[in-house]
Amino acid sequence: METNVVDAMVTGGTGLIGRWLLAELTRKRHVAAIVRRAEDRAPELRAFVDGHGGDARRLTVVEGDVEIPGLGLDSPFDAVRDVFHVAARFAFRLDPDEARRANVDGALHVAEWARARPHLRRFVYLGGYRMMAPSSPLHGASWPLSEAERAHLSHLSHLSHLSHLSHLSHLSHLSHLSHLYSHHGAYEASKHESYRAIRGFAARYALPWTAVHPSSVIGDARTGETTQTTGFGDLVARLWNGQLPALVGSPRTFLPLVTVDDLARFLATVPERRETEGQDLCVLDPATPELPDLVRGIARHLGVPAPRRILPKGLVRALPRALTGIEPESLGFLSEERYDTTAAEAHANAVGLERPPIATSVARWADFLVSTRFGDDPRADRGAFRHGTFTVGDPRTAEVLYLHGLPWNGDAWKAVADRVSAPHARIDLPGLGRSAPADLDDLVWLERLLNERDEPILLVGHSLGAAMAVRYAHAHPQRVAGLVLVSPAFLQRRADRLLRIPPAVSLHLRRAKLAELAHHLVPELGAARPPHPAVASARIDLQRKGVSARTAKALARASCEHVRQTLRDQLESLPVPVTVVYGDHDPLLVATRHPVHAIERAGHSPHVSRPEAVATFIEAARVGLALRRPSKRHTALAGHAVVSVVER
Repeated sequence: METNVVDAMVTGGTGLIGRWLLAELTRKRHVAAIVRRAEDRAPELRAFVDGHGGDARRLTVVEGDVEIPGLGLDSPFDAVRDVFHVAARFAFRLDPDEARRANVDGALHVAEWARARPHLRRFVYLGGYRMMAPSSPLHGASWPLSEAERAHLSHLSHLSHLSHLSHLSHLSHLSHLSHLYSHHGAYEASKHESYRAIRGFAARYALPWTAVHPSSVIGDARTGETTQTTGFGDLVARLWNGQLPALVGSPRTFLPLVTVDDLARFLATVPERRETEGQDLCVLDPATPELPDLVRGIARHLGVPAPRRILPKGLVRALPRALTGIEPESLGFLSEERYDTTAAEAHANAVGLERPPIATSVARWADFLVSTRFGDDPRADRGAFRHGTFTVGDPRTAEVLYLHGLPWNGDAWKAVADRVSAPHARIDLPGLGRSAPADLDDLVWLERLLNERDEPILLVGHSLGAAMAVRYAHAHPQRVAGLVLVSPAFLQRRADRLLRIPPAVSLHLRRAKLAELAHHLVPELGAARPPHPAVASARIDLQRKGVSARTAKALARASCEHVRQTLRDQLESLPVPVTVVYGDHDPLLVATRHPVHAIERAGHSPHVSRPEAVATFIEAARVGLALRRPSKRHTALAGHAVVSVVER
């Protein structure tokens, strides 16, 4: 792409806000993104832009660095009209010099570069909402700057030969900023310092600027997607893992939120209105609940206990971080203050921006965080919580529903489901995997999950999941197209006596190393390195509070002989097609009238060790159902398949 057609420049394009801003801008404009290691990072960034509604053909990814005077650019980009500076070094416990180089010197380098563009319309600077708080040392500050600052800034244009503006560090000793570095940490202090420096630069050189100050940024309002969990995301992670015994602050603490796509749309439109020039625009959703209510709402959605206690901020600040698990710098964002959003609301109304509902956005963001293990597994399938049940896919429209066994979760079915050509849903059973415990019988729980369906469904279950599939089909045969049962434990050898002692099993599951768990669950895979991803996923959930104990209790219940006999009787009376599949290393000990298929070189979990073979039997079941069209009922079942897998 010719650089002379680029009319917008973005710094920080690989960060959370920058990515969504590039996607938003490239819908209409030709944009350049300044990126370190541009050649390596460009393909992924282009794919992101195309995948999020932008047009990567309008994106130029250029090598550059905001910490270098002139930004290290080879091309002048003289057609650039708008410069969006969203790059920042964001982390807790930053070295002050590192924070200043990135956040203060970097901002001034970009401002100086923008000032030299012959057609510049606007320099858009990304600040932070705490700068607009009444308690901020910058609140109500008079402009322009002091004579000392003026003298410093007057030399800025002569410093291009320096590797960085290291002498800017004297600004930190100004009375209105020095306490921030010692009390609030390098990130927040450097952002305040950066903001004041940019305001001074703009006043000195008549730079057309706008400062946008967002609150805590969460994921996309439509999908929940995010690339960052630092800050409030860390709090949600602790809540999810049962490590949040108390909140910090007060019942009136206000931690406002904004979704990243809403912020990107806002930023993209700022230069379009002359009225925004010289304005500070505080962007947040004032409908965000106060922090205790916000956390309680997330806890209800995820099905985890909410903290009941609120500790004063001063007390937590005085305690060691090793004891509290809380970053002291994060405490600076906890306040009862409210923020003036009048100017930002006026702009949003003028350009027709509508804010997405915050409650729905937070729920989707929480779903994304749990799906991706809080960013550790960004490629994981996206799931959502429905009545506390974690589900990948929609049970209301799926043709196939996969039910896992013990101690697995829905991820154990991924390799099979990806090979079966049918819309599907994979669910974590109640109280297991990522699902919340349910005060319901398993049959009632499954009835609630499927009660909105219009068509019969193919149920595929493994071990415990197979037992649930049989129970549901026995109670509601008209709602079931068929079953595929994988290793139904009630037809196999009963669990060893030691596996029927819940406290011992729970302790073992919680403490088991990954390799040990893999050897126990899928020994036929040998010492695979790394262990199977389904094993790794199961182990993560078993570390979560209560999951291993509930797994152990479920295993003990499933081993009761009267439960096993009842399931056998129900299986033999089913009027729907049933296919039974098992691994030849773990054979059936009880005969059944239904078709039975053995998979060679497989144990109790063939859907994990031999997914291609299990998928073949599921596809065959689906084809068989499609051919059963002698009646109106069978016509309705065409195209559906049922697989039931049982686990011991």
